[in-house]
Amino acid sequence: MAYKGFFRNIFIGKDRFIASRAEYKSAILRAQMSVITILVCTLYPFIDWANGITNFIPLYLVGSSIGAVSIYLNRRGNYQFANLLLLFAANFLSYVFASNDTYRAGTYLYLIVCCLLAFALFGYRYRYIAFLFCFLSIGLFLLSYVYEVKLIVHSAEEQKLIYAESYVRVSFITNFLIGLVLCSLIIHFLLAINHRSEQEILVTNELLSKTNKELDRFVYSASHDLKAPLSSMMGLIEIAQRTEDPAEVKACLEMMRGRIKNLDEFILEIINYSRNSRLELQIESINLLKLTKEIVDSLKYAEGFEGIRFNYNFSPGLQIETDRGRLRIVLNNLISNSLKYHDVSKPDKAIEIYADKVNASLKMTIKDNGIGIAPEHQSKIFDMFYRASEKSKGSGLGLYIVQETIRKMNGTIKVNSTVGVGTSFEIELSA
Repeated sequence: MAYKGFFRNIFIGKDRFIASRAEYKSAILRAQMSVITILVCTLYPFIDWANGITNFIPLYLVGSSIGAVSIYLNRRGNYQFANLLLLFAANFLSYVFASNDTYRAGTYLYLIVCCLLAFALFGYRYRYIAFLFCFLSIGLFLLSYVYEVKLIVHSAEEQKLIYAESYVRVSFITNFLIGLVLCSLIIHFLLAINHRSEQEILVTNELLSKTNKELDRFVYSASHDLKAPLSSMMGLIEIAQRTEDPAEVKACLEMMRGRIKNLDEFILEIINYSRNSRLELQIESINLLKLTKEIVDSLKYAEGFEGIRFNYNFSPGLQIETDRGRLRIVLNNLISNSLKYHDVSKPDKAIEIYADKVNASLKMTIKDNGIGIAPEHQSKIFDMFYRASEKSKGSGLGLYIVQETIRKMNGTIKVNSTVGVGTSFEIELSA
């Protein structure tokens, strides 16, 4: 909401970024307490003036000034100094007013607020400092109410005004309401931090559970896909050793070459999967047509490439800001899939590539007129190691990597396909 952004800019500065959620909430709380300190120190002079009391006004000015300085320090990022200044001032002012107050005015409530605020602002990491402030508040309470040590001595006439029933009643109501609001804000802050931590733990547990399941499947499927071509090559080597026919040896070598190519592609997919999960985004300016043509050119030795027409339906000058390596992985997988599953029975085999930059998003479609994907398989093609049938040409890892890579890029991918008509993949990325 706009008003939240407005207050955030006032409290911590427009250009200041706080990475830690807890530190950010703490900075907001510190600023809120400073603002309330200023408001209280502005409100009370009017209450005192209405009751003929003027000798506390210098203290109110000190309180307002410290609240303003605390906000300034907060905006500068001097958080611990702001904590110390605010808490020392709050304890001192609470003590001064409590020591010159009647028990029924409830000024001691602010010492309770000081204890809670110390733990909220310093957190678990600096809890020992918070305990020191807690002991300070307890000590000041004992000095003011048990030993009645006063820093300001009033005349008999001033005491009569301070202890007047009407002033005591107004003071108690004001102190109670302000104390209630302050305690509520502090408790809400602690609840929000706890809730956020719980949510992060739940998300982390879900991610760990997902990772463990995927790792189990990965180990099982990867070991099978690595072992199968190796076993096949061992068989072909044995056949080649037993024959003296040059043509048969050549045929065995060609088949071994195919197995090695499949193995190389599978290892590359594993590397891409590993890189995507480990490396952060590296944003750079890219000419989309140049990158797409580089990918298509790298696939020119793929089976059936010569008979397929490529159409680039976007501006040659289209520039986008994204991660080149990840976009290359995505486009390479999708275009190579269109090549693998082209329909040999169609005289005009084509792959259409559409792209458009809308606001800050890249919308891209890779469309072919190949064999298509059956409806029962479309919801599963992005699963790890999923193959529609044993005749599938890939490892079942490619489209899973595509989806995970696009997720890493904060994008989305959708598939639309009709058997015998063709398939289109629609991508949307920040660009």
